[in-house]
Amino acid sequence: MYKEIDLTVFPPEREEKLKSIYRYNAFDTMFYRANLWTHTHRMLWMLEEILPIAETYFKIDPEKTRILALVHDDAEIITGDIQAGHKAHMTDKQLGAVDQQELAAIEELSKRYPETIHGYSYKELLLHAKNKDCPEAVLVSYVDKLDAYCETIHDIYAGNISMLRSFFFYTRLINNLPKKFPELTELISSKQSPLLIFDYRADEAYVKAENFTSFGKPFTKQSLHIQSDFPVYDEWKKIILKRSNNEGLDWLIKQKEHLS
Repeated sequence: MYKEIDLTVFPPEREEKLKSIYRYNAFDTMFYRANLWTHTHRMLWMLEEILPIAETYFKIDPEKTRILALVHDDAEIITGDIQAGHKAHMTDKQLGAVDQQELAAIEELSKRYPETIHGYSYKELLLHAKNKDCPEAVLVSYVDKLDAYCETIHDIYAGNISMLRSFFFYTRLINNLPKKFPELTELISSKQSPLLIFDYRADEAYVKAENFTSFGKPFTKQSLHIQSDFPVYDEWKKIILKRSNNEGLDWLIKQKEHLS
């Protein structure tokens, strides 16, 4: 059992701000758009599923990893949502400006919020999240991309084809992570959890029409359980439903935006 993470040490404004910042601002419509509070909690649950496996491949502090997942996007309270897709198209000068904005945000937040959280320096956690310079931050980065990938698939299955750009972006990004972070290679290759099976079946030998009977329709409590061709996405839904009860069900089936 993991230790309970007490977020009440933060003032209420932090939760309010994270809930007010919605993801994927590059897309004008996202049917099931999530906020940062939802995103970070989903990441925590996924991490708790794979941490026991990760510990067998490299030395990692589980508690540091868990709290890092919950605070890794805090800088966006000040900077706003900065999408990975946007960064991929920035010049070195623009990336440098973003880097300075993030550092300034971390300085401001470290003065505004408690010095330590869950036994760790809050400022150091934010710097690790930014620089990805420790095993815990690397694993959090992997799960961060998985959550984004699954969010994207969820919207596509509901008929939001505009999210295909995000799907291909995160496919490339996750495939390249072991090159950027070699310490992930053995873990991802182990395939000991659906969260470590990053592939999909897209050839005629595997694609089944019945797996797409709900395509283009709003999700229902029943349709959530239709198997897809993406093991990690199916596991993502299961974890959300298991860990968040009725709130998670709303996240997955309550459509927030519609095509005009």
